[in-house]
Amino acid sequence: MPARGGRTAPRRSLFEGLAAQLGFDFGDPAPTPTPRAKPRSSRVPNDVPAAEPLTAVVGVASWQHPQATHQVRLPEALIGYQLKRGKRRTIGMSVGLDGVVVNAPRWVGLGEIESVLQDKGSWLLAKLSEMQTRRHALADQRIDWRDGVMLPLLGAQMQVVLSPTHASAQAGGQLEDALGQPVQWEASGAWSCAGSVSVAEGPAQALSLRLLLALPLTAQSTQIRDAVQAWLMRFAMQVFTQRLDRYAPELGVNYTRIALSSAKSRWGSADAKGQIRLNWRLIHGPLSALDYVVVHELSHLREMNHGPRFWGTVASVIPTYADERERLNQVQWPVW
Repeated sequence: MPARGGRTAPRRSLFEGLAAQLGFDFGDPAPTPTPRAKPRSSRVPNDVPAAEPLTAVVGVASWQHPQATHQVRLPEALIGYQLKRGKRRTIGMSVGLDGVVVNAPRWVGLGEIESVLQDKGSWLLAKLSEMQTRRHALADQRIDWRDGVMLPLLGAQMQVVLSPTHASAQAGGQLEDALGQPVQWEASGAWSCAGSVSVAEGPAQALSLRLLLALPLTAQSTQIRDAVQAWLMRFAMQVFTQRLDRYAPELGVNYTRIALSSAKSRWGSADAKGQIRLNWRLIHGPLSALDYVVVHELSHLREMNHGPRFWGTVASVIPTYADERERLNQVQWPVW
């Protein structure tokens, strides 16, 4: 989620926007005046001259939004921001991966906007630094689509293996364990290997799986990605249907339809017609986090709001829902 803040008038804020990239570099050194020549003296000065400010030597940090229309100079940095005008009564700002976006009424002058930015300078720099860290983390989580790439799958680790001679073309792929035994996901919420006892979510943290794809070893990254996504989406539909069928009776509701979502910032949704949409990427996380989203959306079929009665409905099935919601937010999700 973007970090937001701003000064409002009268004492009210309206924030918008989420950026997608952040840049950081150093500007040119600030010009320094040439010191006047002083007569030589044999006396030793009593005080050591103060050192020049660092910004006068190396320049100030520069944070530039890729669509910046204006910029403001703070004591520690130069911030290029995107200014959006609209029918609103207050000045608001948001800090995202792209940088700073300011939303302001059409009648507010640039001087007043800059005053708000100056006032929130420390907050802006802190949030820009956080977004830079987040951008680096997202880069580390980006999937390198190749033979052997590892992906999390409901508490296990799954390796993608290109197997040109494997007869998995019709099914799109075959899941097996490290010994080559077929693996299935059971409706009870566990992995099941052929001839072995089902492995529950907890011990499955160490479970190693392989997804065999009938692709040549020369397959392009886009081919591998598309084949893996197709298999994962079919698998997600299977798992989601099982979890909905488990929890709907407990909540006393009936859903009419399930659909997969690829939303960037929403895990699920429900409407008054009983239609449920769930983000297929949930299968990369733990089962408990997935179950929280399922119960959350099914609870909306009883309460189409987020009031006390809604949360009471969620708690009737998952008493620790607050912990599961936090766990969901802390998962390091692969970046597709």
